[in-house]
Amino acid sequence: MKTLAMSSLLFLAGSMAVSADSLTNKHFTLVTTHQNEIGEICPEMDAGQHLKFEFSSNHEVEFNLHFHEGEKVSYPIEPQTLSSIDRTFEAPIKQTYCLMWKGLSEQASKIKVNYQILPTK
Repeated sequence: MKTLAMSSLLFLAGSMAVSADSLTNKHFTLVTTHQNEIGEICPEMDAGQHLKFEFSSNHEVEFNLHFHEGEKVSYPIEPQTLSSIDRTFEAPIKQTYCLMWKGLSEQASKIKVNYQILPTK
């Protein structure tokens, strides 16, 4: 059974709408997952905004970036196994986008995450 592992801080940060005043704020957080647990950060973005993000983990994790449209799930960044990434993603449409990590190790995966939403150019 998959378990959703998310601290209340992550839930709060991921569920808040991004206001104009916070568009350039940098966010730093720690996501911890165990085998088959997931953690997510889900900011709302306008079309044309950029999500600059990086993470590093002490174990490989399954990572993806996705969004939901009803029952359909779309993956702008397909699921992949890795221990770090440094990317920028441009939102093609106004949507809530989720950075998601799934633990693959029986030991805790400690994932250090930095992200920033940049305004449209």
